Amino acid sequence: MRNIKPFFINSNICLEEKDIYSQENFFSSIAGNIGNSYITYSLIKELFGGLVNINHIQNIYEYDFTHADKDIDFINNECTHVFLILQDQIRIIESYNLQLPYLSIINFIKKLNKPVIIAGLGMNSLDDYDKDFHKKLNPELINFLKFLSDNCIEIGIRGHFTEEILNNLDIKNINVIGCPSFYEMGRNRVLTKKKKINDSKILLSSSFHSKLLNNNHQIMQCLAEEKIINAVAFDNLHEDIIENEFKMIQSGKYHIFSGIEQWKNFVSKFDFTIGYRLHGSILSINAGVPALCCSEDYRAKEMCELLKIPINLAIEPNKNIIELYEELDYSEMNKNYPKLYDNFENFLNNNKLRLFKEDNIKYNYIKQPELVLYSKKLKKSLSKHPLNKELKYRQIKMFINKIFSIENKNQHKIITIMGLKFKF
Repeated sequence: MRNIKPFFINSNICLEEKDIYSQENFFSSIAGNIGNSYITYSLIKELFGGLVNINHIQNIYEYDFTHADKDIDFINNECTHVFLILQDQIRIIESYNLQLPYLSIINFIKKLNKPVIIAGLGMNSLDDYDKDFHKKLNPELINFLKFLSDNCIEIGIRGHFTEEILNNLDIKNINVIGCPSFYEMGRNRVLTKKKKINDSKILLSSSFHSKLLNNNHQIMQCLAEEKIINAVAFDNLHEDIIENEFKMIQSGKYHIFSGIEQWKNFVSKFDFTIGYRLHGSILSINAGVPALCCSEDYRAKEMCELLKIPINLAIEPNKNIIELYEELDYSEMNKNYPKLYDNFENFLNNNKLRLFKEDNIKYNYIKQPELVLYSKKLKKSLSKHPLNKELKYRQIKMFINKIFSIENKNQHKIITIMGLKFKF
């Protein structure tokens, strides 16, 4: 079906300049995490061959349901499909103290006469997998999941842990697909490794505890890193910023993106990506850069196991990362990929959709708005910050100590001038 006009609920994607006008607008647009955008971006690209304008509700957590009738009328008269973008919402503890408005979404969907598609729903557990996980879920969430099952042809889910939970709830119309973002580059994607890399070409997909990579370029992705993002993207430098963060900002090592292609283009300049962000790892792989995911929670583990993305949950802070890179093997991931891709295509077909193929249909592709980082205003704020004066003082002191110093040794004073030592 090519004459498709989808409507996205909870798209979490920046499409207009107003979406990045302020930090409040930005975090609202992406629902607190730019990784959320990658799901919608990928689905659009997979259906249309590139990014096109969509009709959407950007953030379901902040949606004013008093406007619902207007949107429902538009969907029923103008659209062909509805995508409800859900992530790891099968959880016991809510993220950022936000709970999906279950009943409001149910009432919204009840009034639709278009098919509803869910691609990439998953569980989230920060602890070891619990076989009784389903018994601990909020009854409202369970009712919501069963409603979705009754109103979807087939639900695409993230992995086999999620499958087990839903089966325990007697929800069977599911397909284990992983995440749509994994298939963004098409069926022929193959990842290759360079034989040798160096430390400077290693990118952190999140903060990462390593004594050897404490000054590498780093991606900032979500509300947990709000202080840094506000500084580098919105010129709001906090007074309480710590020294290491200040140095990283000063040297331009933090990065945040509102556009997926902008993000991928940056990542493609590196040889290896490591960190705790799963979607950061997937994006890196799609940019042609090997990645290692280090997240310790089960939402990452179940997808990595399904998609065969290398995952290491216990890396010592003094571990040689280059040696770690040399040990990684992506052959299983490459071998498994076509089968997973075909299953994802079947999932779309089961939902009366098909992937974009090179045909005669031309679409008007658009670009996402791009955040501008490290403005002149920020640089001026850095120069006036108390830490800047402290660091300059230390540099001067170190320089003086290099050319002139006095130390007591036994009964003598040792004076060092320009590297020459004199004993008195």
